[in-house]
Amino acid sequence: MIANQGRLAPEERRALLLGPLYRILGTPAVALLGLANTAIIVRETGEALFGLVSLVATITLVFPFADLGIGATVLSASAMLAGGSRDQNAVDVIRRAYRVLFGVAGVLIVLALCVMALDGWRVLVGFASGPDDRWAITVATCIFALTIPAGLGVRILVGVDRNPLATLVLMSCPAFGLGLTVLLYVSDVSGIWYATSALGGLLIGQTLGTVVALRVSGLGWSAFSRVSPSGIGTRLLAGSGWLFLVAVGLPIGSQAGRFLLAHLSTPAELSRYALMAQIYAIGWQILSTAALAYWPVFVKRRGATDVTVRMWWRLTGAFGAVAAVGALCMALLGPWVATLLSGGRIDVSAWLALAFGAVLVGQALHLPAMVLLTRPEEARWQAWWAVTMAVISIGLGCAAAMRFGAAGVAYVSGLAIFAAQVLPDLVWVPKLVRRRPSTAV
Repeated sequence: MIANQGRLAPEERRALLLGPLYRILGTPAVALLGLANTAIIVRETGEALFGLVSLVATITLVFPFADLGIGATVLSASAMLAGGSRDQNAVDVIRRAYRVLFGVAGVLIVLALCVMALDGWRVLVGFASGPDDRWAITVATCIFALTIPAGLGVRILVGVDRNPLATLVLMSCPAFGLGLTVLLYVSDVSGIWYATSALGGLLIGQTLGTVVALRVSGLGWSAFSRVSPSGIGTRLLAGSGWLFLVAVGLPIGSQAGRFLLAHLSTPAELSRYALMAQIYAIGWQILSTAALAYWPVFVKRRGATDVTVRMWWRLTGAFGAVAAVGALCMALLGPWVATLLSGGRIDVSAWLALAFGAVLVGQALHLPAMVLLTRPEEARWQAWWAVTMAVISIGLGCAAAMRFGAAGVAYVSGLAIFAAQVLPDLVWVPKLVRRRPSTAV
């Protein structure tokens, strides 16, 4: 672990500073790539179809829990590999994770093929654009399935204090996505096929990230070997079940608005929501990159409760302040940027932009607690509140979608996050951390 728990080690400082710095410096380039990608797709699909394309293309935001919480467990295990050490238990966790997630990917691919055979995508998605839907959405879903095990590479990089590398990997994905979008454009395909470009770019970037992660961590191809004899029969993925529930609740609470609008509102409202969500994602990516870098920092200090609580309070305040500035910029500039991106085809109101700003502030205030409370009993506490947040968001969101459209759904998401994430964090997180045993792992 760390000799002086109250101070950051040099490699930790580099990870914490350079990762967000790379993201901030690279944000203009990533934003331009995203803007170019969105502009091409909006012009090729139109207002109504863009919402459907975006819904399918952002499946990773709605279903990040497809990794069953195992990605979070791998991140914690990878923190035990930092500094070149080779904790055998940590290696076994990663090996078992890859085997389980390749199995999950296989199951999802089979299910996607079954839905295609039954021509059932229209029922699941909410509406259809034409006969190509069954093929394009199936391909997109299969690509998404492969991103599940491929995503472990980024987790490993963050765990071994290579957050800058992880950031560069994630920032490369939009470039690959834009390349695929241009390829689809010159191929003159129907609009629904554009749903595959972002997912394809993500898979390419994550695959490169996996190669880099296995190299810098020293794991190499051994990551795909069998679990060692000492690890057989042990609960290597303990706590991943609760982290799975956390991963289920968070996107349902904050991203289910897409599905509610698809089923209960109009294609135009779904398109407004989808376009504003892309603008919001720029700020969210910077904050989440910075927060994720603190995961291994908190793992290594599980026994230093007072130090951890002080660090958490400072981090929560800093994230809240930065997010408030981001929310203000979103409210002032969001409608103008949306008009620019869509070429005037999609109108985003200031109220919708302000709603996404509120969501950003709420999620930013919760991020430090999310990367701190990773022990099994703490993950269980997080899970129940995440489920509560999802229930509030869906329950009130159904009524809001029908009456107020995109803005109503976004405001409900913000309310749910503050009520069932931020307030419980502020009240109970210090108590939960101070209950840890001095030898917590």
